[in-house]
Amino acid sequence: MGDERWSLLLTFTAGGRSSVVKQTAVRTGTVVVVISGSSALVDAHAEKAVAKARVNR
Repeated sequence: MGDERWSLLLTFTAGGRSSVVKQTAVRTGTVVVVISGSSALVDAHAEKAVAKARVNR
């Protein structure tokens, strides 16, 4: 998808409820695209976001 890719899963707890957020960063050349959200949505849209960043630079 790019030259390098990193992902983390973050867990937030507030008021007794917890949420998991995935954050993925993809480097392609000198551009870094960072996407955060639910794990499934980040996985589904990361490639499209990187492609869009390549076209718009």
